[in-house]
Amino acid sequence: MSGYESIDDLSENPRIYPRYESKAEAELRYKLFSKRYRMVFEIVGNNVYVYDIQDCRQDTDKNLL
Repeated sequence: MSGYESIDDLSENPRIYPRYESKAEAELRYKLFSKRYRMVFEIVGNNVYVYDIQDCRQDTDKNLL
């Protein structure tokens, strides 16, 4: 599986992924891939905006969101 397949998945039905708890006012969601990465994104209309790709082995307080 390439990294692009993980992102291409979002074009099918991005709303199936769980909500990401953060202090941001936006309704963020996340997707886990490659066993250790988390992609945080927002759905606006028909567009998906990826805000962060996190290495889940890191402390959460170092994340951007």
